[in-house]
Amino acid sequence: MSQHIAVPNSEKFDATKGTLLRSVFSVAAAVGLLGAGVVYFANKELFAHVWLFAFMYFFTVLCGCFFWNCLHHATDSEWSVVIRRQVENLASLLKYIAIFFVPIALCVTILYAWMSADPTKDAAMAGSKSLYLNKPFFWFRAVAFFALLGAISHILRKRSVAQDHDGAAKHTFSMRLWAILGIPTLAICLTFSGIDWMKALNHHWFSTMWGVYLFAGAAGASMALIVLVVSWLRKLGYLSVVNDEHYHLMGKFLLAFTVFWAYIGFSQYMLITYANLDEETFYFRVRNTGTWNYFSHLLVFGRFFFMFVPLLFQGLKKSKLINFTAVWILAMQFLDIFLIIIPELKPHGFSFSAALAAIFPWLGIGGCLGLLFLRHLGQGYLFPTKDPRLAGSLKASN
Repeated sequence: MSQHIAVPNSEKFDATKGTLLRSVFSVAAAVGLLGAGVVYFANKELFAHVWLFAFMYFFTVLCGCFFWNCLHHATDSEWSVVIRRQVENLASLLKYIAIFFVPIALCVTILYAWMSADPTKDAAMAGSKSLYLNKPFFWFRAVAFFALLGAISHILRKRSVAQDHDGAAKHTFSMRLWAILGIPTLAICLTFSGIDWMKALNHHWFSTMWGVYLFAGAAGASMALIVLVVSWLRKLGYLSVVNDEHYHLMGKFLLAFTVFWAYIGFSQYMLITYANLDEETFYFRVRNTGTWNYFSHLLVFGRFFFMFVPLLFQGLKKSKLINFTAVWILAMQFLDIFLIIIPELKPHGFSFSAALAAIFPWLGIGGCLGLLFLRHLGQGYLFPTKDPRLAGSLKASN
């Protein structure tokens, strides 16, 4: 099928074309980190929660990129070859993400009450939860999460770049093996990091669907980010190999995970409220009362209903409008993580001061990761040039 398709010339990113974006990321990083420092000295408890919010936002999105990279290789996907290098560039940022965990590590006793809980007064810590929620195991898990995700994402990108030079099939087989290992690794790391760093903000709460809920949001938001990165490069004159069919396929995944997120979110909410157990329902009681209730409704309607109908249309997926849907989905991921973390600090209602403070670490971490992404962008070709499935990707169709 692909024997007579002309292979396009390889493309390398010209650093001068990224000057404007590099300046934006630099300013964002400087302003964000400086602002976060001010918040730290003004209110350490507020700083701990807003930094955790920003960290988890980017961590979940990068984990989603890691998932798409692994899924590509594990399923021997053909259509996604032309966008895969950007997925690799994003996913490989996971090897740096531990740096931004340091402020959280310094604030763990502020964030997590279980670390200083008295087992004689706290029934949860006196029971089986103490086997999981203890300091040595907590730190061991954190190191394992970063080491596993960082190593596998680095290996996948390294093998992919190496194939650009020698075209050896061994790289394809190696990437497939690592990707198959990477999917269950991601499932474990994302689930238990979500439990350790977000769910354990209130260690009395139970939810058996927590990991799947986080994955659903991460997968959709990461595909939205991939769409925006590809569109930006095309605007600069690169990635002409990406056509409307590729956008259509990416749009299908945006739709799929819009529905999946809503399904998992509703299932979690319905099962918890139906059971009506105090150790489960208080999470939603906080978020469905007072001013938090308005933001919870905004999340439901904004993330699902507002996106579901537009993404049904093929024309939107193949037009520039898909970029607006991608921005909106990333904004809803922002709101989702915000609603998970900040109500634990402000259970009585929405706080403008907390929302403003949350912008600073979000800008700081995002700016730093953006600069690292631009650095990766110039270290290899913009799409895999000798992948055996490249010819099929160029003729992708729906």
